[in-house]
Amino acid sequence: MSLDGWESGVTVVRSRWTGLERDWQSVVVAATIIVTTDLLEVQIPW
Repeated sequence: MSLDGWESGVTVVRSRWTGLERDWQSVVVAATIIVTTDLLEVQIPW
């Protein structure tokens, strides 16, 4: 495998990892909001 191919593979892996981190951060933020809302018994007027 050439050096360019290796760098391309690393770029793809890094990009996918960054996407997964962003997804997990969104899940944690949403879960935190839901738990806090439930614990404080905040009424959300839908």
